[in-house]
Amino acid sequence: MRSPSVKSDPGPSDPVTLIRGKQAGQPLRVAIVGGGKACRNLLKVLDKDRQARLKMKILGVADINPEAPGLRYARELNLLTTTNIRDLSDLEGLNLIIELTGSPKVREEIFRTIPSNISVMDHMGARLLWDLIQIETEKYELEREHLEKKEKEKKYSQIILDSLPYRIMVVNLDMTIETVNQTFLNEFNLAREDVLGRYCYEVRHGLEKPCGEAGYACHLLNLEEMKEAKLINTIREYRGKNGEEHFDVITIAPIYNDQGEIVNLLEASRDVTERIKLEREAEKSKIFFQNVIQSAVDGIVVVDTKGQVLIFNEGMERLTGYSTKEIMEDGHLASFYNMDVAKENMIKMRSDQHGPLGKLNPTSMSITTKKGKDVPVTLSASIITINDKEVGSVGVFTDMREILKMRKDLEDAHVQLVQSEKIASVGRMAAGVAHEINNPLAGALIYAELLKEELQNDSKYQNDIQEVINQTLRCKKIVAELLEFSRQSIGQTSSFSLEYLINQCLNLLINQALFQDIRVTTEIEPDLPEMVGDMGQLQQVFTNLFINAAHAMEEKGMLKIVANYQPDNSRFVIKVSDTGPGIPAELSDKIFDIFFTTKPVGKGTGLGLSITQNIVQLHGGTIGFDCPPGGGTTFIIELPLEFMDKPTDKPVFEGLNES
Repeated sequence: MRSPSVKSDPGPSDPVTLIRGKQAGQPLRVAIVGGGKACRNLLKVLDKDRQARLKMKILGVADINPEAPGLRYARELNLLTTTNIRDLSDLEGLNLIIELTGSPKVREEIFRTIPSNISVMDHMGARLLWDLIQIETEKYELEREHLEKKEKEKKYSQIILDSLPYRIMVVNLDMTIETVNQTFLNEFNLAREDVLGRYCYEVRHGLEKPCGEAGYACHLLNLEEMKEAKLINTIREYRGKNGEEHFDVITIAPIYNDQGEIVNLLEASRDVTERIKLEREAEKSKIFFQNVIQSAVDGIVVVDTKGQVLIFNEGMERLTGYSTKEIMEDGHLASFYNMDVAKENMIKMRSDQHGPLGKLNPTSMSITTKKGKDVPVTLSASIITINDKEVGSVGVFTDMREILKMRKDLEDAHVQLVQSEKIASVGRMAAGVAHEINNPLAGALIYAELLKEELQNDSKYQNDIQEVINQTLRCKKIVAELLEFSRQSIGQTSSFSLEYLINQCLNLLINQALFQDIRVTTEIEPDLPEMVGDMGQLQQVFTNLFINAAHAMEEKGMLKIVANYQPDNSRFVIKVSDTGPGIPAELSDKIFDIFFTTKPVGKGTGLGLSITQNIVQLHGGTIGFDCPPGGGTTFIIELPLEFMDKPTDKPVFEGLNES
């Protein structure tokens, strides 16, 4: 076998260059002579993978003993096995024989019988081959362990990246993406194979050209700045696919190699759109709040714990005659407010005897104007706390001069009214009271909703405000009942589709939380004739029945509506069924009584079914119910095709339900 030659007489700085022969690149096709234990061990070491790395292929084994261990193992490997050395020369492409017997006679026979173009390695050379194989094996194992370690480190690093809540992207200097974390893939709905190797400006920003060319900052173009800054934070504004405004906070950091050179840039980003929007909304709310304070008719004053004025609105300027500048620069709460009274009011606010703790219900008092005149006012006040620490207080001063004058005028008018006229009827009185109360209630509800929206981020006041809203709505409900108490006839009548009416009622309710776990089915006869009546009042009938059914089923079950027309008597029959517990027999004769209810106090007025019955009767129809033994309730309504005015002795209430 030819040996590689070495370049002779190298210069002092010339590297030694191996000159490989023409056959150096050819694979070794090997046969082994001697099938003993050494052969078996060599075959085990030279497995397929190691033969491939050494560019070697073992073709066969020869030994005079057919049961030699190496020969038997060669047969297991489907190699050629023979007891005659001459048979090896028939192996196609054979170019090397390894002799492992150590016998001179065997070597002589090999040289005598094997063609001269086939190289021979004796058992001494085989020892060298064995050592080389061991070195190669150790080198391979070290490389494999090194690769496994690097792969494990890379996998562990990826696990860490994937666990971060921020979007992570590592970019090469040629703007291709080296890696991203799972958060990045999830937020952009991408697969890893769709990202790696692509340009960052395509994947990250949806651009067709680099950010620098598109008018955006690109830190890859200025690595010296990155080295100096070490870390760059920025907020980027962009438009989404639907044109919505979005904001990302982005942190850019360089990644260095062992030589201290930047090889990658790491980008960590997260969507802060909601935070930016909240900040903007907070700023808008602040401006709105300031405008509300300044435009309020009543005087509003905010002071710190020492009585120094922090806010003094235009209403207070009109009330006291002081300008905001005078009070803010040189004045004090004592300029217009008796300090002894102020101390008493603070004591009241710190107790719960004059309003909720920290608040003062409207209290009559007087303030002093710049000209020294006492003005009667009503004060509502509250202590301002931050982190449970008092930082000041706010007071709302209502000028009572006009109100006191009006009150006196009203008292005089009332005396004259009592003298001239008695109350005509209970219904008239109820309607009058309802009209007087309804508008202030609407105003209170609007301002309570505004206050709830204004303080939506302050959970401390949400329950109180919601209670105000709930009680105001309850008052409005009672007012509406009083307003309609004396009404005894149908309002505006029209021709309409019963199917449309039922679907309209369901559409108003189906998306409410009350109906989220209720399955609704309808069986409405096709081509029903149109009926005549007050559509608004009949809508109230079905809405009441649907809501009552939902409450009876505790917001979980099935609501079924069946409607058909009986041409024989020209009547519509509508059945509303639920899967609730049914109506107890002892209550079956009371459910249509006015003010009768099985709901807890505050949850119902007992008017729903009474109103429903009266509206149906006003339309010339009937309503009843059936409770099967297995549970559930079916209300059965019959209505005439054409409206027949049928007066009733009971009042009809509109616009109400049990929700």
